[in-house]
Amino acid sequence: MLRVLACIPHFFRRDAADSGMANGSNSDTLESRLEQFRYCLKQLTAVLEPARFLMGSPGRIAHEQVEPVPQSIAGEIMVVTVPENNLIADISELSSLNAHVWTGAPRQLGYECRRVFAQHLGQYDFYLFMEDDTTILDPSFFRKIAAFYRAHGEDRILLPNRFEIFGPPHHGWRAYLDQPAFPSYRAPERPGPAELTLPSFDGDVLFRKTRDGLSGAFIITDGQLRRWMVQPDFHAPDTAAVAAGLDPMELTQTPLGGDLPIYRPAPQNLDFLEVHHVPNRLSALKTPSSKLRGYISPVLQERFARIRAKAGHPPTQD
Repeated sequence: MLRVLACIPHFFRRDAADSGMANGSNSDTLESRLEQFRYCLKQLTAVLEPARFLMGSPGRIAHEQVEPVPQSIAGEIMVVTVPENNLIADISELSSLNAHVWTGAPRQLGYECRRVFAQHLGQYDFYLFMEDDTTILDPSFFRKIAAFYRAHGEDRILLPNRFEIFGPPHHGWRAYLDQPAFPSYRAPERPGPAELTLPSFDGDVLFRKTRDGLSGAFIITDGQLRRWMVQPDFHAPDTAAVAAGLDPMELTQTPLGGDLPIYRPAPQNLDFLEVHHVPNRLSALKTPSSKLRGYISPVLQERFARIRAKAGHPPTQD
């Protein structure tokens, strides 16, 4: 059974007059942020719980069945937060939630997550870092990662692709983020094959080496954690990088600081390993939204014209 420890850095400043991205939160209302946080935790726990349930068809009570089915994944979730500025009390109904309160700077919560990992060295197969507005929907997520490392070894890093759902309320497209990353946050160039493959049910999955080390989440093995812990900036951000204006929360997200070559599923296999940025906010910003709509609008117009023609209606006039 694969054992996973997930650490989620979490911050939300309740005072609307003093909230915002500069404080590690966002402009969402308390209600929407709470809904997103609950959703992310619920989806992640559903992936990490060691049992699933097989239910019989509804009918007569005597014929209904519920049977637990074990799976090969088991994990713990630790929400790493700061005093008061969090939503922990609002989700107290999640009795299995573990909270780790830290009194340091909110933008350095990612480094406290690393220290939590270090405290549990040797106890888990994988260590997952994930932002509090991001989640995993794929039950095979960790099995895919395990298959990658069995095939290619642990001297390289596998990152998921991060996506949002873009579109009107009744229709959506997956919009993948993070590539290319801002130049100041790109990982160093490391030697390694430009491409790797992994057999799948519909052919080989292609992975490409990249310097884009940010995806809102990373997963490392116990051996990779041991290697990372001896690096000088494991426990705290590099002072020169912070002095240069780099954000500690972004700095902490590139696993092993880019010491190993990083791979992601290639464009033709984007959804093989992915995480969902639940607010779907970045793709809705002015410039990406305009470009996405410029591509999507003709597609929708053509599709609408086909539907009207099939229904026997005349074409619409521009």
